Amino acid sequence: MQISEIDLYHLPGWMNAVFEQVEKQCEEELKRESETYREIIKEEHTLLDQYLFLSMFTAGDEITEDMKLTVEEARALSRFLALEDDRREIEAVKYYLLGGRGAVEMMELRELKK
Repeated sequence: MQISEIDLYHLPGWMNAVFEQVEKQCEEELKRESETYREIIKEEHTLLDQYLFLSMFTAGDEITEDMKLTVEEARALSRFLALEDDRREIEAVKYYLLGGRGAVEMMELRELKK
């Protein structure tokens, strides 16, 4: 299978398993290594506990009726979305670095076989 043949929206089961493992590794390493990441996670959980409506956005629940938010709730939503964006940006960099580390490991293994 070539990379150009991979449909990102319909991945084979084995590839989904690989991505889930990489995602888990990424989160575990960030929680262990990054104070900033831990603080973001902690603040997200605090907001989720304090403003229950936020869980609709993380659980993928369908919004079926109008929502009226107070200014405080709108600020909480804005802060939560900013934290989510920051967390995902940190995770994207970590995914990139994990991929680079994996590539270096593969090159080193290849050199050992020569």
